[in-house]
Amino acid sequence: MKQIIERLNDLQEIILEPNFTNKKGLGGEIGFYIFDYDAADELVVRQAIPELIQYSQKRNEALQFQVFDLYDMMIRFFEKRGYIEKNIKMEQQKSSEELFSVMRKALKIATNRDVFVQTIKEELQPGAIVFITGIGKIYPILRSHVLLNNLQIVIEDQPLILFFPGTYEDNKMQLFGEFKDDHYYRAFQLVGR
Repeated sequence: MKQIIERLNDLQEIILEPNFTNKKGLGGEIGFYIFDYDAADELVVRQAIPELIQYSQKRNEALQFQVFDLYDMMIRFFEKRGYIEKNIKMEQQKSSEELFSVMRKALKIATNRDVFVQTIKEELQPGAIVFITGIGKIYPILRSHVLLNNLQIVIEDQPLILFFPGTYEDNKMQLFGEFKDDHYYRAFQLVGR
């Protein structure tokens, strides 16, 4: 089994391959990829992402990247509406599960007005390689397969990499190696374990 640093180095080399951004050889499939890793390696991966971007752009100045941290997006959404304190009080007075349910409704998850999908759609830079991070930080509010399914209509012609703290094998996602997510058949595992 490869160590996380070796896998991140492999990821970097894959991104630098011309066929990665051109999506050649994928049989017309969408360019959605999953970089899965052990949850214990979360901090290493977080630290490596800006370094990976910087190194890749030094090797190929034409490469552009855009990082969407789902947790940061959620916090911005609730801060903008003045809901942070309300959410804290709700959790204290009720339960975490009730709070999560209310948060999902406010974020309009899996609807045609899904806040995550709409934000990504509005901010998406054409031609950029898209990194999605924070799926572990936002659990259980948002499930990865739901996000990926809804992003298919938004991101069609550029590669997307979901950084996933868990395992992705045989089209099955398992967050933190414990929580089973639904199958997602349209993404490719980028770097084997």
